[in-house]
Order: sequence, then C-alpha cells, then structure tokens
Amino acid sequence: MLSRFGALLRKEFAELARNRQLLFLLLIPPLVQTVLFGVALKPIVKELSLAVADESKTLASRDLIAAFAANGVFVPRYVDSGPAVGRAVRAGHTDAGMVIPPEFTRDVQRGRTAEVQIVLDGVNAYVAGQGAGYTAGIVDAYDRAAAGATLPGVDPQITFAYNPGLISSWFFVPGIIGGLIVLTGIIAASAEAVREKDEGTLEQLLMTPASSWEILIAKIVPLFVMFLGSLCLGLTVAKLVFGLPLLGNIPLFLTISSVYILSGLGVGILIATYANTRQQVILISIFVALPLMLLSGAFAPIESMPPFFQYLTLLNPLRHYITIMRAMLLKGVGWQVVWPDAMAIVAFAVIAIAVSGARYRSQLS
Repeated sequence: MLSRFGALLRKEFAELARNRQLLFLLLIPPLVQTVLFGVALKPIVKELSLAVADESKTLASRDLIAAFAANGVFVPRYVDSGPAVGRAVRAGHTDAGMVIPPEFTRDVQRGRTAEVQIVLDGVNAYVAGQGAGYTAGIVDAYDRAAAGATLPGVDPQITFAYNPGLISSWFFVPGIIGGLIVLTGIIAASAEAVREKDEGTLEQLLMTPASSWEILIAKIVPLFVMFLGSLCLGLTVAKLVFGLPLLGNIPLFLTISSVYILSGLGVGILIATYANTRQQVILISIFVALPLMLLSGAFAPIESMPPFFQYLTLLNPLRHYITIMRAMLLKGVGWQVVWPDAMAIVAFAVIAIAVSGARYRSQLS
C-alpha cells in the first residue's frame, strides 16, 4: 500500500511541478494582493472635498472652517453661494458642502443657536456616514471652544489595546490572507481534481490497484504543502511590510491553519465531483468562494450585518479562521480562547473531506 501511495504521490507532485502556471498563480498573486490590499484598504476617511459658502465672512466663520480643515478629514474650498454648494454636490465635484449664513456670527455672540447647513453626498453611504460622525465631533468641539467651557467632571483617558497606532492594515491583512487561501485553495483543488476527467485519464486511475482514498489523499497532499508554504510566505510579508505582530503560539497557529487549508481543499474536491471541465470548476468555485469571503468579517464587521446573516456566518470556516488569526497574531492568546472557533474549523474540515471523499469514491467506482 505504501508503495502504491508513494507512486501516486510522486505522480501528483510531478504533475504540480510541471504546471508552472498553476505554481505561479498559487504563490505570486496572493503575495502581491496581500501587499496591495493591505496598503489600499483603509477604513479611515480622509481628505473629503468640502465646498464652503461663507456668507458671514467673519472671524467666527473662518474659525469654524479652520476647525473642519484642522485634522485633515475635510479639505475646504470656497464657492460663491449656497446654490453653488448644492450644484457641486449634485454634480459629484465635492463630497460635502457647508453653507454659513450671514447671521452666524451674530447668533454666536448673542449665545443663540447658530445654524449651519451641511450637505453630504449620500451615494457613498460609508463615506457619508463617516463624514457625518466627524462633522458632529468637529462642531461639538468648536461649540465648546467658542463657549469657553468643557464637560464638567469628565476626563476620558482612552487607550487603544493591541493596536496603539490604529494601523488599519493589521485588521485587513489577516482577512486578506485567509480569504485568498480559501479562494485559491478551492479553485486549485477543484481544478486539479477535475483534471483527470478533463484530460480523459480517469479510466487509467480506475485500472490501478490503488484505492479511491489513496488517489484522493495523493491529490490533496501536494496542494496542502503548497498552500502551507504560501501561508508562511504571506505571514512573512505581513511581518516585514506591515509590521504585523506575530504574538501567539506559531506552531499551534500553523496546526489550526493546516486544518483550515484541508477544509478549503475538501470543498474544492467536492466541487470537482459535480463538474466535468475546468471552466465549470472555476465558475462554481468563484460562486462558492465569494459569499464565504463577504460573510467572513474580513472586510466588514459581522456586527453590521442583518441578524440572519450574522447567524449564517457561524457556518463559514473563514469567519472562524479570521477570528483566530486576529486573536492569536495580534493579541497573543492561546488555545483556551480560540478553541471554539478551532473546533468549528475541525468540524467543517471533517465534513468537507468526508463528503468529498465519498463523492470522489462513487465517481471512481
């Protein structure tokens, strides 16, 4: 049995080594995408264009405009009038607009509520929501400074644990690495598993004395080694380029990652049993992998999703893996904290391998 399995294993490694295009796609693009997305994806909104119609033209109105420009969130530019602000927002030439009426300074000096009109382009809901939050904070700070008062009895001391610099890439990079592994893992495993049918060599496998499980495991092992190496390269890039702290137990993390990789390969093998060509495999794989990525918390908080989808994410191994990555690599926690998510990944991997193995065996028979 060992000699049969060894022969199958050498065959699959040789097939993988000859497929230089697949090797390139499994190693280089994930590294490039990790760096690219880690640099480009940022949840912090900065440098929003702000069209300002200052109809007051006083020191108080200029102080208000300066408050909006102080932290770099808004970049003010002056327009002639209030209607010009509306036209600029409608045409998409600016992200926001502010109209300061002529009576603004008079109302401030008399202690009255001074009205200022602020318009945010709501087409990009995320940017508009962030801009509204920044606007409320800026106006509140300006109002308290103008009144010469502070909140009595409140002195907040804020500390950001585990990410003192609020580096956004530390949040996104683990999700990117986990998402790319599941996406490329499903596509690669399904493409390699369907190759025998696509090339018409499935019958040759049936004539060998090897069992279906030996054939299946021989197909999984080379890809498993490749993706484990790709994960290590991704972590190295994350450490060197983004300074991602690798605080947790790395051998334990790699063990959990190995199970996660097996779950993705199992899904890929399962897809291959329903497809007859590589083109079908790629289309089905993308259809399966994209919802896994979008419902994982990699790019958007799970708490912001509707309740139904929040519960649905519990069936997503990527959601559990990203939780483990962020907890272990950023916080340095151990098995006593991550074991519920780890066991969920183990359960998913066992089910995926078992079902795909049964389907593959029936296909061979």
